[in-house]
Amino acid sequence: MKNGFTLAELLGVIAILGIIAMITVPVIDRSLDQGRSNLSKAQVKQLEKGLEDYYAEHIRELPKNIGDRKCMKINDLQNKGYLPLDIKNPSTGDNYSSVAEVCAKKTGDNNFEYEVDLHE
Repeated sequence: MKNGFTLAELLGVIAILGIIAMITVPVIDRSLDQGRSNLSKAQVKQLEKGLEDYYAEHIRELPKNIGDRKCMKINDLQNKGYLPLDIKNPSTGDNYSSVAEVCAKKTGDNNFEYEVDLHE
């Protein structure tokens, strides 16, 4: 009767685990990258929505002429309650810089385009 595993059995198990790791690590890494990308896109939408909500209550501050652009700092939108205070940049995990802005550009009679400028 044997009391343990032979060296060949242990090496076989280690080799199998190594192969499994070689297959799964890249898949997990791609999945994490995709998750970060999706979070970043959702965060940009949230920032744009914050400015849109602000202008819904301050309609007179919207850009007047087609092509005009007005920007507001993310910190100001947070302080005024249009964005959560704990919102963080998913790329860095840090709060947005004090110069990061969300801008509204008038593209038509009642059409506006929103964009985020992080100044990175």
